Amino acid sequence: MFRFFGQPKFDLDPDHPWPVGYELFVRELVDGQWVLPKDFSQLTDVTIEKLLDEIIQVLPAHTTLISFNLEQDQFIEPKYLDMVKRVAARCSVRLFVELTERLSKGVSEKQLIAAAQRYHEAGILVCIDDVGTGQNTPEMVLKMNPSISEYKFALQNFRPFESLDEIKPELDFWYSLAHRHHKMLAIEGLETKSELDDIRKDYPCDVVQGYLLGKPTLLADQ
Repeated sequence: MFRFFGQPKFDLDPDHPWPVGYELFVRELVDGQWVLPKDFSQLTDVTIEKLLDEIIQVLPAHTTLISFNLEQDQFIEPKYLDMVKRVAARCSVRLFVELTERLSKGVSEKQLIAAAQRYHEAGILVCIDDVGTGQNTPEMVLKMNPSISEYKFALQNFRPFESLDEIKPELDFWYSLAHRHHKMLAIEGLETKSELDDIRKDYPCDVVQGYLLGKPTLLADQ
């Protein structure tokens, strides 16, 4: 059995104490415990569509956006785009597809760029997950830039650090790039109030998330 768990996303407005949306993470029920699937290839377009439809029915009323991950080999397959288009047509919130940084064997740069363009032409919002790590290098992101709506910077990929000052060059780069190209910027992996305060002061982005703000959880009885 699979389910989507939702991790809350927040904007930086102190007058908005509620989540503006959720990132959805697949979990599998094994021996009474919800765990990461051992094989993400089990998640067909049919399975993901079913899970998305289920969770959309239980989203809190204040939800304005949701996102979920696709691996590179899923992202380039037209049937996954068709699935996302169907789901987007049935829901009233903004739906973001997050392209993971993990390399899928046999997937070329040319295929990823072409796929991102197809999503963009279909009106589907694409987020590049974990920018600056894995396959989502600055060079790759810039090649896909015309088709991208959001960058996501993952603090957890740069830990351990004592303060955000230690990763200032990386944060400065992606924050400036997002502003220059008019992209949304999400910063995830927040673990302390001081990190949140520093983001508010120095990197006022569109969306934040992390264990400080909420862990992935079942939103309701699905």
